[in-house]
Formats: sequence, C-alpha cells, structure tokens
Amino acid sequence: MLPGLGNRPGADGGRLDGGRLDGARPSQLPNRTPQERRDGLQDRLSSREDLGDRSREDWQDRRDDVREDWQDRYDDFYDRHDDWHHGCWHGNYGDWWDHMWDDHTALMAFGTTMWGVNRLAYGFGYWGYENPYYTESYPIDGGVTLDYSQPLAIETAPAEAAPADAPAPGMADFDAARQAFYAGDYAAALASTNKALAALPNDPIIHEFRSLVLFAQGKYNDAAAGLYSVLSVGPGWDWTTLASLYPNVDAYTRQLRALESYVKQNPDAAGARFVLAYHYLTGGSKDAAANQLKILYQKNPQDTLVKELLLMTGGPEAIGQPATPAEAAPTAAPAVNAANLVGNWNAAGQDGTKFELGLSQDGNFSWTFSQDGKSQTVKGVFALDGNVLAMEPESGGVMLAEVSEPQGGAFSFALLGAPPGDPGLKFAKGR
Repeated sequence: MLPGLGNRPGADGGRLDGGRLDGARPSQLPNRTPQERRDGLQDRLSSREDLGDRSREDWQDRRDDVREDWQDRYDDFYDRHDDWHHGCWHGNYGDWWDHMWDDHTALMAFGTTMWGVNRLAYGFGYWGYENPYYTESYPIDGGVTLDYSQPLAIETAPAEAAPADAPAPGMADFDAARQAFYAGDYAAALASTNKALAALPNDPIIHEFRSLVLFAQGKYNDAAAGLYSVLSVGPGWDWTTLASLYPNVDAYTRQLRALESYVKQNPDAAGARFVLAYHYLTGGSKDAAANQLKILYQKNPQDTLVKELLLMTGGPEAIGQPATPAEAAPTAAPAVNAANLVGNWNAAGQDGTKFELGLSQDGNFSWTFSQDGKSQTVKGVFALDGNVLAMEPESGGVMLAEVSEPQGGAFSFALLGAPPGDPGLKFAKGR
C-alpha cells in the first residue's frame, strides 16, 4: 500500500488530506522564496565536504547538534508533554546507526536519521507501506478515525495557543488518561486517551501511550498496530519516560512477563512479538530485542521497519549482510552535470508503483507516484552537489539520493540511508 493514497488520522474532517489525491499538501516551511530555499539546500549540501574531514568525536557532536528531522519535531510541538516526557531512543545501539552518518555525509549535513529517511521515503512513495498488524480503522470522538494502515501523520503546526492558565485542547483528557493508567484503571485510561486524540489526532506521544494502555490490557495486536504506525516515522520512548507512568516497576514487570508468556505460548502471534521487541528496546535490552526482531524478519523479510530496527540492534550481520567496517571511507562518485538531469523522467518500482520526476532549469521539482489508478504529487525545490540530489518538498524535510550521470537516456536513483538490498530506481527519459 502506498502512503498518502489512503485516509490518515488528521484534523481535516477527521482524516488528514481528506483522502485527496492531488498531493497538494500545505507548506510547512518558513516564509522563504524558492530561490532562498534552493540556496539553502545548496549550501548545506556543499558543507558535507567539510564534514568528511571531521573526527568521529566531532561527528558525534554534530549529530547531537543537528538531529533535526525528528528531535526538533518533539521540541517544537510536544512541549505540552514536558512535565513527564523525558526522551526517546537515542538509536546508538550499534555501528549501523553510526554507519548512516559515517558513510553518507549528506545525511549528516541535514541532520537526517533513520526516522527522517523513512518519513520522506514513505511520503514520496519510494517505499510501499503495509502495517502487518492493522485490521480496521477505529472511530473515536469528534468524528476522528484512527487509521493505522498508514504511517502516523506528522503534526504540521503547533496547536493553537491557549491562555496561559489553560492546557492545550485535549491535554486535560490526556492528563486524566495518565492518572487513570497510574491507578490501574486501563478502561478509563483508554477512554480518556481517545478523547485526547480527538483533539490532537497527530500527536505521536498520545498514540504511543494508547498502545501502552492496550499492552496493559493484553490487547497485543491492537497495541502493535498503533506502535507500528508511530515507529515508522519516529523513535519510541526511553525507559525513564515509560517507567514514570507506573506506580512501581513491579506493576510494569508483571505486564511484561504476561506478554513474554503469551509470546512463548503463541509463537506465531507476530503482533505480540513486535510489542515485546518494542518493550525490550525501550528497556535497553538490545540483544533480547534483536532476537525477537530476527524471528519477525525471517517470517517477513519485506517488512522495512522490522529490517531497520534489526539493523539498529544487530547490524548488517543480523539480516545476513556483510558487516560494514566502522572506519570505512566512502568512495567518491563521479559528479553529475545538473543540466543533464533537467527534464521529465519515468521509473517503475518493484511493487508496480509508477514514478514521474520533473526537474526544471530553475531548480523546481515535481514527483508523482501512482499505484492501482491512484496518484499523488509532491512538489518543491532541488539542489545537486557532486552526485547527491536533494529535494525539499513543500511539506518539509529533505529527500536525499545518489544519482548517476544520465547515459543512454537513463540514470539511477538510490535513496541515501536505505537498508542493504534496496534496489533503488532507474529513471528513463519521459515525454
């Protein structure tokens, strides 16, 4: 399934984009001219040459400074949770997380982590999306429908400012939900959470909390459906955050042991196993998480999210790929002449998706992806440095890919940060 071609939870009639297929998403960018945006892209792409000379320690500092594709989102939009939310997975479970930045300085220049790669890959239809634990949409208050068949929609703007002495819309319900959860009243916690999501339908923290409530109730597949949608575009909570929701660690441990027992008795319950892997990750049990993810990956090697989480915890060897040397220097690729990329191009994905890419002389792009008679278009500006193409859509973020010099009316397009085995795209000259 292609993300964006279905209905997603949102504020417009209860569904993001209202199911429209024209791809005309509202801009999430500051008030800058297209030329200013192109210049900014070019400057950041060019900075990767300087980044390549930095020491590993400098790179770590840089990562902490510019990890902006998801961290800024939490900082900008989720200060309403500051009283209890302490942070997320840092992702530094192994060498694979470092590899993304060590081998691709363009990702470093834009502060792009695995989560940012995913968000743009889904948004451009580069990867198809299928939530293996989703069964049906779930209507909640206010006409909002929870539809986890898609990656969780990114909140595009802060909630409208409330008076200084009043919480943001929905937060009173969410406060009540956390209080009920702390008291062990999970039915009341779920009811209040649903009310909060009616006002804040794109808040990943509340969606993640909803999955925790379902976990506490033993509704593991329902919990997995929500978690899968949330984790597709952002990391999960850290242990301090999760533990703060319980009156004591024993209460949580009993629920975790119940899940472990359920998985042992029901080894084919993939949803429960996915939830167990999530809890091991949150608790910092990297090896235990990798063991669960390996089983899921063996059953469904096409599951991109599981594959990436497994790479994060176990490295390439966990998916049968050769290890990436920690200090391997990236091989310089031939520079591409930007003028030769100008024009209209077509490509076909492995799952039947059709792509149309238009690159104009003035630095604008149009990207359309289609499947089963439905299509969506993403528009924005682009820049090229060496063989790295950067495309900044109106909806925010940056799509980064290595491209080849067009030969015989065709060029290759490979997403930076994609897991091993990603086939990329082959664009041919279109009309």
